[in-house]
Amino acid sequence: MVSEKSNQENFVAVTGIGMICPLGITTNECWENMLLGKSGIRRITRFDASTCLTQIGGELPEKYFELEKNSFSRRVYNRSVLPSRLSILSARQAIEDGKIELEKIDRNRVAVITGCGGSTTGDLLVYGDHNTKKFSFAHEILNAHSACVSIEFRFKGPSLNVATACASGAFAIGWGYDYVRRCGDFCVAIGIDTMLLKDTIDGFNQLLALSEQNEYPEKASRPFDKKRSGFVISEGACAVLLEDYEHAIRRGAKIYAVMSGYASTSEAFNIVAPEPEGKEMAKTMGLAIHNAGIPKEKIGYISAHGTSTTHNDLAETKAIKEVFGPKAYHIPVSSQKSMVGHTIGAAGAIEFGVTALTLYHQVLTPTINYEEPDPDCDLDYVPNKARKVQSLEAAMTNSFGFGGHNCTIVLERYNSQ
Repeated sequence: MVSEKSNQENFVAVTGIGMICPLGITTNECWENMLLGKSGIRRITRFDASTCLTQIGGELPEKYFELEKNSFSRRVYNRSVLPSRLSILSARQAIEDGKIELEKIDRNRVAVITGCGGSTTGDLLVYGDHNTKKFSFAHEILNAHSACVSIEFRFKGPSLNVATACASGAFAIGWGYDYVRRCGDFCVAIGIDTMLLKDTIDGFNQLLALSEQNEYPEKASRPFDKKRSGFVISEGACAVLLEDYEHAIRRGAKIYAVMSGYASTSEAFNIVAPEPEGKEMAKTMGLAIHNAGIPKEKIGYISAHGTSTTHNDLAETKAIKEVFGPKAYHIPVSSQKSMVGHTIGAAGAIEFGVTALTLYHQVLTPTINYEEPDPDCDLDYVPNKARKVQSLEAAMTNSFGFGGHNCTIVLERYNSQ
């Protein structure tokens, strides 16, 4: 058992992770490729992007589409859309990873909460069969992601979707944490988005948000680097199994980490830009640490929102300095978006899953493409190579979405001794 801790009553266990992203179709494949510092960004191949200013993105691996076809009946496949299938498959991974025997649990006490920023009808333009569109209409509504997972596994607790742009996955996990702490046994929380579409790219290009470095796709996403020029849009999903802490202990579950608190706020500032001094980001981070019931000195790693945009990376750096003062220079900070790109609603969940794995394996994923330091972004961004650590006890992950939707989650290492 873990030693007694004053904040143990806050704990919710992370007992399963299912990840599908440009770096792989299983959690282990994604994790191993991140440790190798690989990039999942390529030139777009699934539709004609030649008229777009940005012609690169993080597409799902081709083998994912074979997995889909082998995992669903023809009828279900034809009447669903990519996001709902991706939600089910990532959830299945997390449930299997958590070694849940579905026939032995009370499915009335299992919630499904998805976070999706906007994957709906656009997917049919790229991945769909127009002849079956009449059947897939019900799957185009954002709540379909959680509904399909609930139906697939017959989970009868709360089922809903959260839409808070780039922070959707993190908000879903936060709400799942609240559900488990207060009244449930499990929550399957999923971040999901498949917005790598021509219209989406054109819209973000109009906002000057995307990198246009088409010549070297793998180098385009470069968080905190002086030559960063915008984010790279990607697609993916991550499902995490959140479980009542005592329940997990009783059944002898493998616990990747424990979630001990989070905070979500609104900047109330701008629909697309962060507050430039990072004051609201800092407030969110401070509240999350307070809600977790731990001293801020315990935080030894930060999974950054780290989008590779000029304004976000600078504001987040300022926020970290405001929260931690001089100690900020000694806290490793890294961005998985350097390798995966920005998966919008999936980002917060992917980064949560990676943070849990970081605590479990005691190794930090790198920020790749960090080549020219920015004097205004001068923290330890774990440049280019993974880093082994010792005695990492607590970490946090940031998600900051368009509209000022901010969420920070605190995770702690589980010590069975």
